[in-house]
Amino acid sequence: MATETAPALFGLGDYADCPRLAALTWGAEDSATALGATDNRDEGGEYDFPYQLFRALCLAGAAAAQVTPIETIHGDFRDLEGLAKVAAKARRAGFRGMLAIHPDQVEVINRAFSPSPAEIDRAERIVAAFAGQPGVGTIGLDGAMLDMPHLKRAQAVLSMRRD
Repeated sequence: MATETAPALFGLGDYADCPRLAALTWGAEDSATALGATDNRDEGGEYDFPYQLFRALCLAGAAAAQVTPIETIHGDFRDLEGLAKVAAKARRAGFRGMLAIHPDQVEVINRAFSPSPAEIDRAERIVAAFAGQPGVGTIGLDGAMLDMPHLKRAQAVLSMRRD
């Protein structure tokens, strides 16, 4: 847990050379308490800006330290539909896993953080297109321009594959 207190926020870029560190996550409830908040969500149920900042800096800190970023809990363990939405959003943002507080959440989280067959197919096509043109930094595929960030994201999708 990296971001449970306000001072922790300012050190998130300093974990780069911690040899036993495998992942970083953040504490939505603890951070709200540390800031003196009465709640950490807005009227629509989304995290208010300070907690979005904690979340984003945790993600950036994990990238800087080259460790796995883990999304925080979804506190309503009976709301599996809401959990699926939160987990999908976290994966899109760059998180590679999510904390679970109830066994019923595990399957939903695993599904959300596993690429779909369509995602795997597209990623394989991107990797193959670059492999077919070694040394080229930009290619066209399906009418879209793709460059190195696209290749790296495709490779990341393939690394998430569960065989």
